[in-house]
Amino acid sequence: MRRLSSALLCVGLLALMAIPATAFSQGGVQSGWTDSPPTINGKISAGEWSDATRVNLYPIKENGVLGLGHNLGDLTLGEEVRTEQVSGWARFMNDARYLYLAASLDIGAPGGDPDYYYTDLFFFFEDEPAIGDGKWAASLCNQDPDEGAFVSEGLHVPREEYDNDYFIPISEDEWCAPPELDPVGYSRAYGWGSINWEVRFDLTRSALDVAPGDCFNLGLLLGSEELYFDDQWDGWGQALWPASLAEGDPDSPDVFGQVCLAAPEEFVPEPGSVVLLGTGLAGLGGYAALRWRSRRRE
Repeated sequence: MRRLSSALLCVGLLALMAIPATAFSQGGVQSGWTDSPPTINGKISAGEWSDATRVNLYPIKENGVLGLGHNLGDLTLGEEVRTEQVSGWARFMNDARYLYLAASLDIGAPGGDPDYYYTDLFFFFEDEPAIGDGKWAASLCNQDPDEGAFVSEGLHVPREEYDNDYFIPISEDEWCAPPELDPVGYSRAYGWGSINWEVRFDLTRSALDVAPGDCFNLGLLLGSEELYFDDQWDGWGQALWPASLAEGDPDSPDVFGQVCLAAPEEFVPEPGSVVLLGTGLAGLGGYAALRWRSRRRE
């Protein structure tokens, strides 16, 4: 009897230990599920993003380069802005149709000036089935790449002002031109204090072709420059996620982080995992029954 109960205990424990970790966790950064969509107005209100998952942004060191010769720019224009003054974060959440992104960057400016600024946001993504192979889906631009970057920029200075959104397709060969202006399914707004971005991606219409439960690769870059007319302070700061975006070749998606969209229903494990779970629970149940019978006889 004791040998049988010990065998059942071992079988149960081994079966449970053999269940793949992926049966319990999707890996990467798990987006939060929300039933309360945020208002996309550039004002990150208290509680509005409480369902979201937060990651920290990493300040870019001086002379950072974002692949294909695209210079990220120096972190400082003078001695006023230091690396330790730059901080930021991003939050991800989704519902059945939309992915929502909130991002904030503080570059240590003394208050900021909403009448004199420049800011930009880069959202690089790879969403093809072979995620993690370190390659863009298209080899050349004439293959109509549907992966790349959403880019937004806003400038307001004397005698010059613009506020633009683009989708830039990227192939293994180059960033493809011309970019798509005002891309379908992409909407955003930014606000001040620190620079705050709120973005909404329509998963049914935008180039970001994912659905709840899917994962995709992401590289995120946020920049801000704030200036004062009296020239007593000026500064430029940028931060990104993940840190590997600055450490490897940013033209290769294998340096991106992975974001997995939440699904409305609980995760359903694969059939093999269900068998292992059933075997494990049956083994533990048999062990418990034998132990109970043994105690009653005693």
